[in-house]
Amino acid sequence: MRLENKMKYVHFLGLLILIYLVIFLKLGSFHMRHWDESMFAVNTYEMIHNGNYFSLYFDGKPDLFNTKPPLTTWLQILSVKLFGYNELALRMPSALAASASVILVYRFMSKQFNLLWAWISALILLTSAGFIHFHTARTADSDSLLCFFILVGNLYFFNYLMEDKKKYIFLFFVFISLAFATKMYAALLFIPAYIIILMRYKKMFTFIFNRYFLAGIILFLVSAIGLVLLREMDSPGYLREILFKDAGRMLTVVENHRESGTFYFDNFFSSRFSSWFLLLIIGASAAFFIEDKSVKSFLTNLTILVATYLVIITFSITKLEWYDMPLYPIISIIAAYPLYYIIQTLISNSNPKRWVQQMLIIVVVFIYPYHMMFDKSQGNRIPTGEKKQEANEHYLFNRINQKSNLDKITVYYSEYAGSLLFYKYKLAELNQEIELSNTGEFHLNDKILVSNDSLIHRMHEQYTFSTIDQLENAQLVQITKVL
Repeated sequence: MRLENKMKYVHFLGLLILIYLVIFLKLGSFHMRHWDESMFAVNTYEMIHNGNYFSLYFDGKPDLFNTKPPLTTWLQILSVKLFGYNELALRMPSALAASASVILVYRFMSKQFNLLWAWISALILLTSAGFIHFHTARTADSDSLLCFFILVGNLYFFNYLMEDKKKYIFLFFVFISLAFATKMYAALLFIPAYIIILMRYKKMFTFIFNRYFLAGIILFLVSAIGLVLLREMDSPGYLREILFKDAGRMLTVVENHRESGTFYFDNFFSSRFSSWFLLLIIGASAAFFIEDKSVKSFLTNLTILVATYLVIITFSITKLEWYDMPLYPIISIIAAYPLYYIIQTLISNSNPKRWVQQMLIIVVVFIYPYHMMFDKSQGNRIPTGEKKQEANEHYLFNRINQKSNLDKITVYYSEYAGSLLFYKYKLAELNQEIELSNTGEFHLNDKILVSNDSLIHRMHEQYTFSTIDQLENAQLVQITKVL
């Protein structure tokens, strides 16, 4: 094996280690989170047990709150079959998708440009707070999968532009179809950018009028319409929900998620891409000044993708911070360019120790951002308010891991019960039965898990009880007297 090929394997192995430490290590070491993660976890369990593979269920009823197509749930089912019904298994598809996104950016950039730009792009993506951590790479949501499928579609689109091979058009549609099967309309938000780029290259006609486009659009329409109609047949009202609620996010506020017009820019700057925001601005601006036509065109196309997507989600009335996730692979490549250019300029290609010196600079630049991301991903720190809200879940997670007997306890709650349902189902797999109650009606000797201050106050008004066990805000109590 030639030394050059050996070095490629060494580089790739190094990247895999860095990915593992940030994305996979301790992936199952924190409790099931509220809302989307637990919603998918419940959908997955119920699909396994009711056999309705084209419709989502929640607590035994058709789920018209989670209107996303079932691909995420299907992938979670495969993971559960391999690893059991637990936090790790349900998060594994998201972690694999995020890892694949980092690897894909690295491979694409090393093939189309060079290894230095590839490394910097991959490391920026791997140290971006908006890409790693909760509701992204390390939780059981759909956004990491969406990001991966859109990224593959985007890269096949670029391969078509660069190599003019029409087979890439069909592959582009394959992955846009998979993105639609993951999160529906979110898969289509780059369409205006595709149109602008095709018009720039004067390739609109050749892109559309060929057999690969026809096969791709048929695949997309058949899969998209099929998934929608099959679910509508099982869950009447689904079509109305996706047409008036989901599509209406552009024009109306859904679930009180109204934010300012600078919401996504503020997030980039303050937290989600804060380490690399300045490089992103410089990289996008550099497209106007670069002499290398291939690099200039590539950066311009990436900037068009980012700008059009940002315009759409910014003008959408409903805003959520993770709506920007499909942008991270793209902006990581753009932000990498200035650093790549500086290192290339400082170290001559004729220098025999070029790679050693370049990698030393990369280590110096990225050691602190990577350390911070490693610390964040392994610390699993949850905001104080959310931590208190999820105290029952934390208790159940902790005591299950300690193999405590939780059989016959009742969990008293007042808000969303998705993550508690997950633990009810998880304990059922361990032959333990717990009940969930939001009524506050208990009997003598009942064992109650409660953490909410107002619910504890209400219990004091109706019962005398003693504390059996406690973990932070969560208390396991036993009713000793009914008042």
